[in-house]
Amino acid sequence: MPNPVESVNPMQIVTGVASTIWIIGLAIMLVYMLVSYMNLRRQIRESIKLDDRIWINDRIESPFILGLIFPKIYLPSNTNKEDVPYIVAHEEEHLKYHDNLWKPFGYVLLAVHWFNPLVWLSYILMCKDMEMACDERVVWTLDGEKKKRYSEVL
Repeated sequence: MPNPVESVNPMQIVTGVASTIWIIGLAIMLVYMLVSYMNLRRQIRESIKLDDRIWINDRIESPFILGLIFPKIYLPSNTNKEDVPYIVAHEEEHLKYHDNLWKPFGYVLLAVHWFNPLVWLSYILMCKDMEMACDERVVWTLDGEKKKRYSEVL
């Protein structure tokens, strides 16, 4: 009768260890996402409603969108009133192209493939590309002087 310890394939050990490491990495990435989201929700709890989808907050430093189903635009309270239309136009471009859905989806893919440097690079470039694409689409709708002001604001 064969001894079970002697008949273990070394590849089974490697696969078991590698899958355990992968699951730990995935768990770390997902826990990081959850903790970051909870911290952000705690920061925006005291936001003041400016419009249907626009909120102002003292504790944030830059504008962003939060929400998958009913996204809201959050602006820092120290935002210059003249800058608000430009910032909102930029954020609405994000909403128009569903960046609030694509970015979390990209992060989930990154969490699954956390060990792959090309996926990290792809995620970073995707985020930068989203910002540049929004800027470009907004600039196309503005005339000369407003383009200059938009560039100064962002």
